[in-house]
Amino acid sequence: MIRVIFFGTPIFARIILEKIYEKLNVLAVVTQPDKPQGRGKKIIPSPVKLFAMEKNIPIYQPERLRNNFEIEEIIRNLNPEAYIVAAYGKIITENLLLIPPFGGINIHASCLPKYRGASPIERALMNCEDETGISIMQMEKGLDTGPVYAIKKIPILPEDNRESLTIKLANLGADLLLEVLPKIKEGTLKPTPQNDSEATYAPKISKEEERIDWNNHVKRIWCQIRALSPEPGAFTFFRGKILKVYKANYEITNNFIEYENGTISIIDRDKGIGIKAKNGILYILELQPENKKKMTYKEFLNGYRLSIGEKLE
Repeated sequence: MIRVIFFGTPIFARIILEKIYEKLNVLAVVTQPDKPQGRGKKIIPSPVKLFAMEKNIPIYQPERLRNNFEIEEIIRNLNPEAYIVAAYGKIITENLLLIPPFGGINIHASCLPKYRGASPIERALMNCEDETGISIMQMEKGLDTGPVYAIKKIPILPEDNRESLTIKLANLGADLLLEVLPKIKEGTLKPTPQNDSEATYAPKISKEEERIDWNNHVKRIWCQIRALSPEPGAFTFFRGKILKVYKANYEITNNFIEYENGTISIIDRDKGIGIKAKNGILYILELQPENKKKMTYKEFLNGYRLSIGEKLE
């Protein structure tokens, strides 16, 4: 079995690690330092760390990699043949990439050179893409700029959101890695350079991008909601308080042109709470009022007296 060190942090990386753990000799895991999360700001280990703890894999959580001679020495002593990297969250320095003979092999959740960067899954959904995929890439010092060993595409389905697409792509990425890794080791598979002129970027989602703009095209709002569900959730304001929206449908129509965008235009117990947006109606199906639990639109209707013509800001 090929000797590897696994670099990764979120659930996307954990799913991959779980699938490759029995097939590769995982010498150690490098993951982000534990961070405070949630309302209570409790210190919570990363999903990758939790799995490594279950399997007694040695864990390293350096605050930085640049000029970190201690982690460099640890890695040299472990003598890996390759790094497997999946959504680690830090740039792996050139010094470190030169240690294993096969360098760093990155599992990236897009069809490179499209959506290089930190949030390829969210950006593909937010931009209403019809397909996405996985790239297995040879790492170099640039951000997702290295040559690519293999790409596998999948469709993005209307029911997909950030969570479902993360799970699909992680499983696809693990399978594709295990398929190409023996060929990389044998030297029978050479990576192809990316076309930099076709590159697009996927920066982290900002807080402002989580807010729904009801003047946007209704389909774009629907895509935004899917890209942010179940975390952190797209939000709007209802009666002066934050209202998060996790699930919706939409309809292209001009029948409600007399209403301003952001107005409650339909209350339908079969279809949802209909909000006017550009070019149509967004039907809210699952939501969460500020300081309340997540609920269906029917539960929301039972607890709040809504009026046609009432506005969400």
